[in-house]
Amino acid sequence: MSGGTLTDIANAVVDEYGCRETVVADVDKLIVDAIRGAVALRAVADDLLARLTAQAERVGTAKRSGMSLRELLCANGLAPAVASRLIRLGRALQVLPRLSRHSRNGSVSAEHLDAVARGVEHVARRTGESVDSEAITALEGSLIGHAVAGTAPAEIVERARAVAIELTTDSTNADDPDRLPPAEDSSLNELDWRAGDDGRLRGTFELDALTGERLITALDTASRPRSEPDGSDDLRPATRRRADAFAQLLEVGSRGLAPDALSGPPRTEILVTIPVEVDTTTLTAGTASLTWMGPITQLSAKLLSCDARLAGVGLDLNGAPVSVTAPERLFTGAARKVVLLRDRGCIKCGAPASWCDVHHIVHHVDGGPTTVDNGCLLCRSCHTAVHHNGWDIVMGADRHPWLIPPTTVDPQQRPLPAYNRRTMRLDDPIAA
Repeated sequence: MSGGTLTDIANAVVDEYGCRETVVADVDKLIVDAIRGAVALRAVADDLLARLTAQAERVGTAKRSGMSLRELLCANGLAPAVASRLIRLGRALQVLPRLSRHSRNGSVSAEHLDAVARGVEHVARRTGESVDSEAITALEGSLIGHAVAGTAPAEIVERARAVAIELTTDSTNADDPDRLPPAEDSSLNELDWRAGDDGRLRGTFELDALTGERLITALDTASRPRSEPDGSDDLRPATRRRADAFAQLLEVGSRGLAPDALSGPPRTEILVTIPVEVDTTTLTAGTASLTWMGPITQLSAKLLSCDARLAGVGLDLNGAPVSVTAPERLFTGAARKVVLLRDRGCIKCGAPASWCDVHHIVHHVDGGPTTVDNGCLLCRSCHTAVHHNGWDIVMGADRHPWLIPPTTVDPQQRPLPAYNRRTMRLDDPIAA
């Protein structure tokens, strides 16, 4: 490294390899030395940026510019994530002396030093230790040792979290042996988020073991692969499936947040289908049917009406519910219930009905009415596909929705029946 620039070293590598045909190991050593020197140079530059960032914060440079400190850094060429890291590191350099020394001499990368700073901050916050306490000083030295040894930044933070649990457990066991350990203490849960410069939301969370188990279980169940309408495998990667599942869980949860959801009396609503020609006042055995369990007797229908809200829906000769008109833009009340009864779930992928929106087949902005014959169930991801990815939906002569795939999926755009009717092997052509 000594006695030449990086360009000189690169030229030396070419000369050694191309002109004098030295041993490959010598060439590799030159390349590795150059990489090591460049990394050290980068670390020194990051240290300088972190200290300048701290100085700008102390004297109020960003505020006088009408920007936040992060915005000031981004305006001068830094990516948002790098700007946030330098702000954290600049603050840590002022209170953690060992961290400051390693940053100044360029022996450890800014990413590793940031992990040490975040780990120390986490332990101090969780345990109530002051930054200049012996425990924090010992932790700082331990984490820097891991950073120097090349431990990954994420693992350094995890080690700090383990230390926080150990320290908290030791103190709580001494005071109250029956108290929950931190890993199971929901009072320590945290969730934070921020809107990125690209308009997307990013966040972090830390949950107790039980809440974490519930979250993973819910997402695991809701993110299992679902076949495409043509029977092919689900092409979404696992991360996309989990994101879709999380969005659906939020959708379902928000629908249940009625004002009396936590304090009001429990309500059960049972949907019963009844043929159009049957007089509802003279039901006979088998004429009424439940959504999931099938036909029921008159006695059972009356029994249900004692402790549940009972809604009757008529069916025509094709088994399609009689149209119910609603004046509102959104499908609510009886109209929504009838669409749920007919489609049972997302007509494209089969996701549960509780995950779905009711989509206007003829868009509402184009004059489409909010009626059963102009509505169908689509989960949020399939709803997006219909609006943005070329899928179309028409109502067939059988008064059930049919899917028209884009040419990228089927060049002939052959109609597909709704998901719940594909198992019936319906291959009849639809009528306009």
